[in-house]
Amino acid sequence: MNLCRCEQGHFYDKEKYISCPHCAGGNVSDEGRTEAFTEDLADDHTIPLETNEMKDDFTIPLAEQNAFMASSKSAEIFQGFASNTRTEPSGGGFLPADDIRVQVSGEDSDDHTVGFFDDLFPGVSGAVEKPSVKQPVSKPPVNKVDTPCVGWMIALGGEHIGTDFRLKVGKNFIGRSPQMDVALTEDKSVSRESHAIVIYEPKAHIYLVQPGESSSLVYRNNEVLLTPVKLEAYDTITVGDVDLLFMPLCGKRFNWEDILKKIKDKNR
Repeated sequence: MNLCRCEQGHFYDKEKYISCPHCAGGNVSDEGRTEAFTEDLADDHTIPLETNEMKDDFTIPLAEQNAFMASSKSAEIFQGFASNTRTEPSGGGFLPADDIRVQVSGEDSDDHTVGFFDDLFPGVSGAVEKPSVKQPVSKPPVNKVDTPCVGWMIALGGEHIGTDFRLKVGKNFIGRSPQMDVALTEDKSVSRESHAIVIYEPKAHIYLVQPGESSSLVYRNNEVLLTPVKLEAYDTITVGDVDLLFMPLCGKRFNWEDILKKIKDKNR
């Protein structure tokens, strides 16, 4: 049996009749006539079918399938089913919706370059982690100093190798205490208080080095100091086991007195 349905809702066996026998007006035998649908397919009700006789596959027109899907009950059933399963393109059945991989669009899907150490150290390649919530941007505090920088001492050895210490106007004390101007806190060979003193004299724009108040010795370019000695650029001062390279800032080409004078003249 090849059961089909005509446009008027009649069912008939396509193997017996070329066209619907009910629409033919009795010109074709009514033998084997099946009951036609008279109810609206959009209503939520059960349609009786002779399931014991319909063993073969039958074809339902596309328009009737769309009418069935348009009904509220059928749409709810189909949507609930579709939300939990999906069909494999190869026809391999259904898979849970949780197994579906979703492609994310937008900024997060851009082809970003990830540095080698970005997973541990974002600062290596300048990567910045995006905050989940936008935080108000605050202005950084203004870094102010009591006195301007007039030079530097750079550690050439010891625990602080490569570290630079800024010098200020007047006396700069070198020692192991954190209160020292040049604080070599990790070097036990350096005296705790005032192992040596570096001086910047702003009127003559000269630098001096002298022994401190401790009993430890101080060396300038491997020569022991007993009295204040004038410092020149690239001189080496040795305290304990640490060599400190001296780098001046102020002199004939630059000094803070000239800068301050220009500022005062501009503000008049």
